[in-house]
Amino acid sequence: MEPQPAGATTLAGLRGFAGRVAAVTGAGGAIGRAICSRLALEGATVIAIDRTIELADATRRVIEDAGGSAGALAVDLLVPDDIARIVPFSKDQFGRAPEILICCAGIQTFADVFDLTIEDWDRVFDVNARGTFLTMRAVSPAMQQAGQGTIVTVASIQGRLGNRYYAHYAASKAAVLSLTRSFAVALAPDRIRVNAVAPGIVDTEMWRAADRELARIRGVAPGEPRRQRIEQVPLGRPGTPDDVASAVAFLASDDASYITGECVHVCGGDVMP
Repeated sequence: MEPQPAGATTLAGLRGFAGRVAAVTGAGGAIGRAICSRLALEGATVIAIDRTIELADATRRVIEDAGGSAGALAVDLLVPDDIARIVPFSKDQFGRAPEILICCAGIQTFADVFDLTIEDWDRVFDVNARGTFLTMRAVSPAMQQAGQGTIVTVASIQGRLGNRYYAHYAASKAAVLSLTRSFAVALAPDRIRVNAVAPGIVDTEMWRAADRELARIRGVAPGEPRRQRIEQVPLGRPGTPDDVASAVAFLASDDASYITGECVHVCGGDVMP
């Protein structure tokens, strides 16, 4: 059977996610929503989590309109007590703790490394690195108690590289990759796998905002930073949110049962480690 695109009206349960609960942070963004839709397509019950209930609920409606099962939860990743609500919400709404956790929430700002403010550094690290750490630490004990589970973090190829104009973002995503390996080691005795995906250029509003900001900082025409980056990609195109969602679904599934502590680069060959 050919996999159907995220958001398809028939939920096939392709990878055996039926009966599993998946919690996804950053669910209101383009990549987060695609991940939620893909997991629901393959049979999971999805908890769409974002910083406002409006963003989370919009993704819940997309899933339910396609015939899937979902809940919506507002969580501010800067507030540990908010993060601590994920497992109780799952148990209350669906009768069980999440067996799948996808840490997709993230933000990005832009500045020359010599102009970068401490406030921007802290804000990006607080959401991207600290938020991922706290979320994995809050949800994984329930997985340990169940003796199974899987976690996928969403990093970035910038965590493997460096960039003058978003050094703090690149460093925060490098931290996500390091945290992924550390949790993979810590949770392996409990049969809980922890992996990462590292997207490259993905055609989202965040990337369009990046193009505008980079054009402003570098003093070039809007669209030029995007053109130059796509020109560097061996496959010759930007990625899509569904490209990332497909890799996440694989890592979350039993198809990846002997994979932990790894990172799949979803970048069209932009990075070949």
